[in-house]
Amino acid sequence: MTNAIKNFLEADEKRVEELIKEYPVSIPTAKAAEFLGVNTASMRAIIENGTLGLAWRKEGKLNKAFFLPTTQFLRWYMRYDDGNDGTERRINEAG
Repeated sequence: MTNAIKNFLEADEKRVEELIKEYPVSIPTAKAAEFLGVNTASMRAIIENGTLGLAWRKEGKLNKAFFLPTTQFLRWYMRYDDGNDGTERRINEAG
């Protein structure tokens, strides 16, 4: 792996660390969108289609609510696999 790639990945991991320190329980939709470089409507669509988080509408309400747990976002973004074998690793790691 080249130094440029290593530096890029280290900087990206620092961005993730800052995000989870600021939002340890759940990440606001707008902040997740900003982090990923997408607009808020796109982030809501990602949540609503079941890829990440939860979306719901209370009876009699027009607006939907969105909830993005930090741990779910982190595992998705960093591609962690908490498989059935009792191990936890990044998907692209050997083992």
